[in-house]
Amino acid sequence: MGGIAGPRLVAAVAEAGGAGIVGLYKHPPQEITALIAETAGLTGRAFGINLVPEVVSEAVLVDQVRAVLAAPAETPPFVSFYGLPPRAAITPARDVGREVIVQIGSVFDAVEAVNRGATQLIIQGHEAGGHHLSRRPMADLVAALVERLPAVPVIAAGGISSGEAAAAAAAAGADAVLAGTAFICASESAAHDVYRAKVMAACSADTVVSDRFEIGWPGRPHRVLRNAVTEAAVPPEPAFIGRTVLFGRPYPVPRGSAAVPTIHSSGRIEEMALYCGTGCDAVTRIEPAAAIVARLATGFAAGRNVSATDPTVTAAPVTPVTARAG
Repeated sequence: MGGIAGPRLVAAVAEAGGAGIVGLYKHPPQEITALIAETAGLTGRAFGINLVPEVVSEAVLVDQVRAVLAAPAETPPFVSFYGLPPRAAITPARDVGREVIVQIGSVFDAVEAVNRGATQLIIQGHEAGGHHLSRRPMADLVAALVERLPAVPVIAAGGISSGEAAAAAAAAGADAVLAGTAFICASESAAHDVYRAKVMAACSADTVVSDRFEIGWPGRPHRVLRNAVTEAAVPPEPAFIGRTVLFGRPYPVPRGSAAVPTIHSSGRIEEMALYCGTGCDAVTRIEPAAAIVARLATGFAAGRNVSATDPTVTAAPVTPVTARAG
């Protein structure tokens, strides 16, 4: 859901005490530099940059990492990866003292990520919206990972859109939570209005794990809201159904594209990839990111039986709320 977690949302989360993460895709270095500069201009607090190893070559990924490391910022961003990155992409960040957070979906991959240099881990359960790394429930994975790697900070992801869900993650042993769907309807989110409305009207049963939105990101199952594309008996033809604009340049959006509809998208939004986790039941209104952070942080603190202002809860980048709304 990288397109909706832009500088405004990330900065708002950071200002509220969370650790917002700018979601990237195949962005070239100059665009990465621009996004970091824009975000840093809105907040002096910690934020991160998320990269996706499986959609680019190793050489391109390393170039992206170097662009993150070279970008000037008052608080240098930490680096996160969706999926297991090669050691060559982790080493440059570790060499300059940056935190490296790797999102994985199994204990096996978690151990390998740490062996390659990861300093923190995000474990994703099958409740998550967007692309999937696991078929197991979040709480089970957290408990297994905490037992296997007790010295490594563990961030729970998947279905965490309410204070109660954050509390459950904390009770399972998580050191922080990663929230995505919870922030789709944040005031600062770049999600398209049609997308927001459908999320606010949805319940968990309206989501489905599909393989229908693979153009641009093949081979990775994804949880989305049910629509005409997911419910068709056979995959619909990949005709162009709209367009979007990135860095001032227009791009056509074919049916089946992995692209998330943003405020810069137009066309048949309801047929696009409406990424959404099972926690959507708790997303019922548009509200500031700060309110969402506060609710999740309070729930997380309750699950750990500490105050929401306890420094062990709020120290970035391991925070009670790490927002990667897409």
